[in-house]
Amino acid sequence: MDLDAIGAKIRAARERNGLTLDQLSGISSISKAHLSRLEAGERQASIATLVELADALGVRVSALLGEDDEPSELAIFPLDTPRHVARGLEIAVCSGFKGSSSIEALRVQISPHREATTAVTHRGEEWLYVLSGSLEFEYDGEAYTVAAGASVHFDAGRPHRIGASVATEVLLVSAKDRTSLSQIRH
Repeated sequence: MDLDAIGAKIRAARERNGLTLDQLSGISSISKAHLSRLEAGERQASIATLVELADALGVRVSALLGEDDEPSELAIFPLDTPRHVARGLEIAVCSGFKGSSSIEALRVQISPHREATTAVTHRGEEWLYVLSGSLEFEYDGEAYTVAAGASVHFDAGRPHRIGASVATEVLLVSAKDRTSLSQIRH
């Protein structure tokens, strides 16, 4: 999906919620100017920005990426699911059906030595499973290396960011609140 299409999805979700750019900026930590550029298709949204916008707008990240178009309670995501490229990441949505909201899974390919981003925080919790490569993970100011086959589970309300020195692919599962993943475990 191109930048214009993602921007249009963000604008449509904002307008459905009856929000102005100022109001959405107040709900999220994203400046009005940045929101305007995202909606106009002039900027790429990072995963963190998409998560924050989805949370503020009450939609799934996949809805902002145009993946929630089928009205079904079942969704199958083939290996060749379209990928969205942003800031050294290739993101493929691999969960969610129209109306689902508890969890979201993304397959993320991390380019080696991608430009460092600022650590992010958002509501909920995340689980990352390293499919291949080696994840460089920073959590609350501490650096960790997570090898292929290993995983990390954390409170997303603490500052965190991802990177890699070699091509790396991870499965990211995100829950909007702390009870969502615990319900799955039982």
